[in-house]
Amino acid sequence: MSDKPADVICEGDVCRRVTPEEAAAHSAAAGALGDTPRVFELLGDTLVGAGGKSVPLSSITGPGKVIALYFSAHWCPPCRQFTPHLASIYTNFKKDHALKADWEVVFVSSDRDEESFKEYFGEMPWAALPYDKREAKAALSQLYKVRGIPSLVIVDGATGELITVNGRDAVGDDEKCENFPWRPRTFEQIMEGAVLVEPKTGAEVPALEQLRGKVSLLYFSASWCPPCRRFTPKLVDAVEKLRAAGKAVEAVFVSGDRDEASMNEYHSHMTWPALPFSDKKRNAELNMRFEVEGIPTLVVLDEQFKVITTEGTAAVISDAEAARFPWRPQPLEALSPFTAGRINSGPTLLLIVDMGDDDAAEAFAKEVLLGVATATKAAPGGEDWAFLWARRGNEIAQSVLAFTGFIKDEEAEAPAGHLAVITDVPQQAMWDLKATGVEVSAVGLGSVVSDFKAGKLGPGKKLGGDDE
Repeated sequence: MSDKPADVICEGDVCRRVTPEEAAAHSAAAGALGDTPRVFELLGDTLVGAGGKSVPLSSITGPGKVIALYFSAHWCPPCRQFTPHLASIYTNFKKDHALKADWEVVFVSSDRDEESFKEYFGEMPWAALPYDKREAKAALSQLYKVRGIPSLVIVDGATGELITVNGRDAVGDDEKCENFPWRPRTFEQIMEGAVLVEPKTGAEVPALEQLRGKVSLLYFSASWCPPCRRFTPKLVDAVEKLRAAGKAVEAVFVSGDRDEASMNEYHSHMTWPALPFSDKKRNAELNMRFEVEGIPTLVVLDEQFKVITTEGTAAVISDAEAARFPWRPQPLEALSPFTAGRINSGPTLLLIVDMGDDDAAEAFAKEVLLGVATATKAAPGGEDWAFLWARRGNEIAQSVLAFTGFIKDEEAEAPAGHLAVITDVPQQAMWDLKATGVEVSAVGLGSVVSDFKAGKLGPGKKLGGDDE
């Protein structure tokens, strides 16, 4: 056994401490293995078809196949409006489309009982996940972060790769299925041939020529939005500092204004070009491509137009000097306005460090949690996790602890000593690791993450401090 420092690796759902030699061997072996896509594992070997007929999953998967997971329910009025529209598109596709054998839909029910499921499914011309697979349904919803219904998630039927979570818009607006399989275009493809308009002169410049080789800041905003008006001066200041520091950066205003005059007035307060107001189709496609749900939103792209973060607004607010530009997410980060929102997206391990010195607290957090965070996020499903730390008494940490029910309110004092909490907001659950005897160490935290992923921690407590 080597006396070198140990690393943490994850094998499937289990993380453990190993030597660097074992870690290297594990990495090499993992590269040679092919895992069944998680979505196919959750769907199982058999779906249910019309009249209760069994439909082998293998009959709708394979090269060239595309699967649309339709999250819907009988009790949901928007679902009942969308279902016949989707059924009409699907039926016509099966009759006339050149690739009619390549698309299938699978109903994933949120109905409250099996009778409602059967009645609603009877209106559909496709297959369904069996109603009794409630755990698989919940896991699929979590996998694709389904927050509301109806939702249509489209995946590659050969690899399980996500094509788009915006299938409802993509398919609903394409009745002839001309864009099948609705794979979103890249930013570069969307912007091919586009022009940008300068704020002062109104001069037009080729978009890709202006942006290529730079970090791009796509600013989705509008003059009628008060938070946008408050944020814009902060972004102007950040861009000026970055340019003064010689950073290769360019911003683009993507307007949500209701008329061109309002857009132009608002744009005059900015120091970067905008997508023309008249380019509505490209504007809508950018909003869909980056899943913009509210404004202001700042999407940060690297020099190759790959997404660095969609949390640019919080990044700028929490980094007034733009010292962390271009704000790349790290495996382990301090809790801040920039990172706090990640708690809403999936499992989060929050470490509260009981130390009076910032540097010492950060060093301790890295010692006990950085290896676990790095290994977990590198493993399958790791992109869903967040690992955050804060010093005891941190204002945002107090808010999070109160939100989870760990403390009574934001003014309450947390127990002394280092604390660790796992939250899963999508599942409305939290786990007080100190109460369960978990040691706040690299070994203890690595083990508890493994136990969580393996389902060994139990249901936890409901957020807000309700009983288990």
